[in-house]
Amino acid sequence: MAQNQPWRLESFLDSLIVELDRAQDTLAVKGVNRPLTYTVKDVALELQLFPQVQGDTILFSTARPGESGASKVSIQLGSITDRQIKEVTKKPITKDDVAIDLIEDIDEETRTTLRRIGVTSEEDIQRMQERNIDIKKVSNNKVDYQKLADLIGQTKRRGAAPAVSKVSVQKSGGRTVLRLAGTNLAAAAQAPGFPAALLNQAQVEVVSANDRELALAVPDGVLRPGSNQLAVALDRFSIIRMDLKH
Repeated sequence: MAQNQPWRLESFLDSLIVELDRAQDTLAVKGVNRPLTYTVKDVALELQLFPQVQGDTILFSTARPGESGASKVSIQLGSITDRQIKEVTKKPITKDDVAIDLIEDIDEETRTTLRRIGVTSEEDIQRMQERNIDIKKVSNNKVDYQKLADLIGQTKRRGAAPAVSKVSVQKSGGRTVLRLAGTNLAAAAQAPGFPAALLNQAQVEVVSANDRELALAVPDGVLRPGSNQLAVALDRFSIIRMDLKH
């Protein structure tokens, strides 16, 4: 006899709904040639199951013939239109948003706590801040905004890592300007104090900064022949270190 593998209710429902969606897709094609046909309006199921609780996860195994003590679970699926979906569900996470499940450094307890209070993305967190919701209180002191903001910032930076493709030295307005060209060099909204740069341990002024170029004003005597050590803090999560030959 085949082993009775436990399964998650979410996986079962997802598989069932996918099958119904496929039937609906087939119906759309059939309607081209047949003026009258049949479709599924509602689905009702009654299952005999044994629940298994594993930490925060609930699994189910199906009762076999002759087994007693199973719990009865009734499931009824009804149809819903795209307009109704928009009215009762959140919009999908956009490419500019960050899904909580994709933030590697969040521990599982924090991730579970966020799910329980309906937080699945950065946009959810921002919405709670705007409404002055104390996330520490609603999460029993397990989550705070600053920690989440730092983790989200780190995740965003990993997805848009800076890269320098060219370094040049020019004379402009009587001073030496060091230019770094590349990608993802500066965020659209810079935090105070960033970017900041050191050349051979001496602070240099950031003349201009955008996503593709940084311009640094180098004081006289700081850039020397041979090896020069440059460090640029683009933001709180990203530092560029380079050995420049002059």
